[in-house]
Amino acid sequence: MIRHRSPPICALAAILLAAPAVHAQQWLVNSAIQNQITETALCDDSLRKHERLPDVCAKYPQYAGAATQGAPGARPQPGPRPATAAQLAALRFTPTSNNALQTFVHDLGKTPQERQQLLQAITATKASFEQQYATRGWKNNVAGAYAFFIGTLIMVWSGDEPAAAAQGRLFGALSTALAQSPDLTGASNADKAALYDTLIASASLPLLLYVDGTQQQNNAEIQQARTLASEYSRKIMHSEPQALVGMLRADTGTHTSASGGGKPVMQAAAPMMVQGLDGRYDCQMLSVRAGASFSVEYRPIGLWFSIGGNSYSANGGDGRIDATAGDVGFHGGPYNGWRGARINNAIVFRKDNHSNPQAGEGIRNGDIRCGRH
Repeated sequence: MIRHRSPPICALAAILLAAPAVHAQQWLVNSAIQNQITETALCDDSLRKHERLPDVCAKYPQYAGAATQGAPGARPQPGPRPATAAQLAALRFTPTSNNALQTFVHDLGKTPQERQQLLQAITATKASFEQQYATRGWKNNVAGAYAFFIGTLIMVWSGDEPAAAAQGRLFGALSTALAQSPDLTGASNADKAALYDTLIASASLPLLLYVDGTQQQNNAEIQQARTLASEYSRKIMHSEPQALVGMLRADTGTHTSASGGGKPVMQAAAPMMVQGLDGRYDCQMLSVRAGASFSVEYRPIGLWFSIGGNSYSANGGDGRIDATAGDVGFHGGPYNGWRGARINNAIVFRKDNHSNPQAGEGIRNGDIRCGRH
């Protein structure tokens, strides 16, 4: 990954964190990438389990002939077809003059000077990316930009740079999947170029903050970079950053860290030390009763957990946590997959979806409030 420093980014850190994580060409990101990866992952999972493929798989050519695989009495069918040379070529584009980067930074800066600083920093990152990855076939290739986006988020969040071999496997897998996307293969050259620029720009912001923070030994800035990376992962990928690590997992289960040497991928993905959360939390559910006698009360529900550093413990076992300024995620143990909003000295889990913190919103009827003592 790229590790150059860009001085203007440090001064614009607050602007980056306050800005929305999704900008131009979001419709293309959603249709050509997010839905494609999600749907094909479902199809691949069904093939591995020898189950009948979901109906959505029918629109992808690589699953032709496998629609009945796993059905009772069905004969074994071949797995996903590899992408053809023509399909892979459809991921590439001829660079065109477009305003994707200008559009991307438009809402980030408050003044023309700030926007220009951001544009220069992102443009420099793009140039570095293309110089470093051109020989691997990533330049002017949508799959290359997408692999760079995922790899960057993982590096910023975990602090470890993915090994070149793992990056290559990710690029290959993305190339195969995206080359068979009806939405992407039908996109215009200009749209592919704009998507390419948007993905690189989206990766640049947390990367620049992280690199500057590590070089300046500024833990607060590193925290800001990881907060931004988490935000991008959730809004563009609809996934927690640690879940992206699986996309880089090798058969050996190891990769090389920035300091050299192999270590298990999931261990390398451990986030930074979480501060300001240590203590025991007892949980209650908000109950609002309407009618003749309106009342609001918190009812104990017998749940509790204790947080210490990056770990938590509870009745059903132990696990680890990661946190941003707005929420806390739980991994492993009885609360695996839960993510709660940070509200004052409490962590709030939503009634209908314990994995969606809806940070910044108030407590509603049925929500679980876990207060620290």
